Amino acid sequence: MRADETSGLVPVAEVVIDDGEPGGGLGFSGLSEPLPRRTNYMGGLDDDDHEGLLEETQAGNDDAKDASVCSLAYYKQFFNISTEQIVSRLLRTLDCRPNSPLFYVEDGKPDMYGPFWVCTTLVFLMAATGNIAHYLSTASPGWRYDVHKLTTAAWIFYSSISIIPISVWFALGHLNHTKSLVEVISIYGYSLFVFIPTCVICVLPNELVRWISICVSFTVSSVFIVKNLGNLVIIRNPDRNRSTKTKGYILLAVILGIHATIALLMKLYFFHYD
Repeated sequence: MRADETSGLVPVAEVVIDDGEPGGGLGFSGLSEPLPRRTNYMGGLDDDDHEGLLEETQAGNDDAKDASVCSLAYYKQFFNISTEQIVSRLLRTLDCRPNSPLFYVEDGKPDMYGPFWVCTTLVFLMAATGNIAHYLSTASPGWRYDVHKLTTAAWIFYSSISIIPISVWFALGHLNHTKSLVEVISIYGYSLFVFIPTCVICVLPNELVRWISICVSFTVSSVFIVKNLGNLVIIRNPDRNRSTKTKGYILLAVILGIHATIALLMKLYFFHYD
């Protein structure tokens, strides 16, 4: 039996039980009223269902915007992001071309899922690869796993993803900028992504390779920060006087100085073995 393709309805056969005649039994008396078809033959959703899901998602985002900042519902909108968007943003942090688009020009609002994922991955990966590098460098029979590397990595990255963006956000407000705190957190959090492959490279028991990988990662990450925050505090500064631009340069210098300190901590604490 084929469905009515034009109306989008599936006809249903009506089963009749005849008990009044000898030899009566089950029989088909015809078709009843067609039922609406909700899914297609491949198990997917129809166009109406897609539209309904989009409306529900949009309504959820609107409810999150109206919620209080102190409630968890408010932060739901910053974690509502697809895997494709996450991967695209991670790859764009590695683009050092000067004419490449800014971080949120193409795909809209900032998110907090990506920075949280990057920091959490760095915490566990830095502790694991740091211990592996120690083992390969010492090859001592009495080697033991250093659990303090995990707590130190958590302190470094979770504090940097919170304290540094909050400080930058306050400084931007002093410079008459209205950049949101979530956007600053997102930019700085994504800038740390390049250190994830660096952890794996630094497992190699070669100090030169480790220093080169740390320096390259710091350079790529700094270019991403300067391109996105520098464009705001210097190029698109609403107050064009020299004093405000000087403060913008000082702010960028402080950010990069702190960023360099974090990179040095990564090298000297996790991957410095004789």
